[in-house]
Amino acid sequence: MARVSFGTRFSLLHMQTVAITARKDLEKHEKVFRSLISYLKKAGMTVYLEERVAEYINAKKFNLFLPGETKVDMIIVMGGDGTILRVVNQMHHFNTKFFGVNLGNLGFLSEIPPVGINKTLGRIFAGEYTLDKRVMLEVKLERNGKIVEKFCALNEVVISQGTLSRLIHLNTKVDGRKLTKYKSDGLIVATPTGSTAYSLSAGGPIVHPAVSAIILTPICPNTFTQKPIVIPDSKKVQITVDSEYEQINLTSDGQRNIGIEYKDIIHIKKHGFIHFVRLPNENYFRTLRGKLGWGEDVEKR
Repeated sequence: MARVSFGTRFSLLHMQTVAITARKDLEKHEKVFRSLISYLKKAGMTVYLEERVAEYINAKKFNLFLPGETKVDMIIVMGGDGTILRVVNQMHHFNTKFFGVNLGNLGFLSEIPPVGINKTLGRIFAGEYTLDKRVMLEVKLERNGKIVEKFCALNEVVISQGTLSRLIHLNTKVDGRKLTKYKSDGLIVATPTGSTAYSLSAGGPIVHPAVSAIILTPICPNTFTQKPIVIPDSKKVQITVDSEYEQINLTSDGQRNIGIEYKDIIHIKKHGFIHFVRLPNENYFRTLRGKLGWGEDVEKR
């Protein structure tokens, strides 16, 4: 019977539409794609293909999947975490479930290898799965009193200096109360999912995805006492740019890059959740040990 992690029950047994999307370099995986598509059709699913997948397998007739436009029950993402972030950023407004197949390297989000994918899907369709609920951030960019950009992020939002090696000043408030003025190379505002990404590289903590938190991690601050801080995700973060440099960037999940200006205000808060389909035996701590190389002997439990 299906189990749902940190959320409501959802049955894949009633699923009818599945989309397949993938990373750009698809070499050596043609057989995997063809086998997967054949299996899904035999299972009674209506299959949608991203255009690059259809071109790669030379499909003459297919249902076109347009990320952000085509609503499906589940998306099978063939690639690494970057591919998943791309699709999630385009599909977060739909009630869609994501299933990651790791064709990349690190793969914190796409943990399932392509070997035996049909057998794995068979288990999922039989109800042997959990739903892994992950929080997303809503980001609004305010300029001269008007919201000029609005988007969401699964991993993190980054404010950074674009060209010169100069510190930028970022006045930061939490729920309208002053936290600090960061004087640093930038600031990362991350979700627990993103705590193992850029934030970790900048010295931030690893936060379990079930923890309701937002992580603020300064990038190379000039004050030793300005350390990463973890706050409840019920809080709203407001960051005002207090530097008049020509190029300061606002980046989301490594997918979107926006130039920001002096006195721009970035508003960040919890947006909602997306769901990843997982097998019951998947283990977050085992993933950490394996991906981060914590010890030579990885226990399988």
